[in-house]
Amino acid sequence: MSSEHHATSDTEEYAYLWDGSEPGWILCRSKIVDIPTIFNRVTRMLLLMEDTDEWRAVTEAMLSHDVPLLDGIPPEE
Repeated sequence: MSSEHHATSDTEEYAYLWDGSEPGWILCRSKIVDIPTIFNRVTRMLLLMEDTDEWRAVTEAMLSHDVPLLDGIPPEE
C-alpha cells in the first residue's frame, strides 16, 4: 500500500470534520506548532491526535474542503 493511499484511507474516517454531519468543526492557527488545532465551536472541544503525520493529513484534508482557518480559538457565543 502506498503512503498516499494510506493517508487517504486514514482521513476518510475523519470526514465528519468537513462533510457537515457533525457541525462546528474549524481549524485554528497554533503559536506552538505548524499544524492547525482542530476545534469544535459547538462543543468547545479540541480533537487531539498523537500521530503527527495523521494530524497533518487530516488538517490538510479539512483545508481542501474549505473548513475555516482562524487565527485563534473563537470566544463563546
